[in-house]
Amino acid sequence: FYESDASTKGKWLEVKLRGGAGSNGAAIGARVSVDAGGTKMVREVGGGYGHFGMQNDLVLHFGVGACEAVGVEVRWPDSASSVESRGVVATGALAEIVQGQ
Repeated sequence: FYESDASTKGKWLEVKLRGGAGSNGAAIGARVSVDAGGTKMVREVGGGYGHFGMQNDLVLHFGVGACEAVGVEVRWPDSASSVESRGVVATGALAEIVQGQ
């Protein structure tokens, strides 16, 4: 018999980005960095690809192990200097981040 103990070690965080007024509303090209207990993970919001207008999911998913909270930083595609740090974010939820707020 096998027993799964993933319920205690399988924490996660999902991040949905929205561009600010007058910018890329879907935040395509934005990079999100998550620091989960010393492990840094980076995901980028991708645009459409291939035939028939296929689209990547705009919600970014991070598996963060047993971390209860993680550090989040967003680099917006509008400007190389446009970086926002969200500090510590609780895991197990969808975090919606709006540019400039």
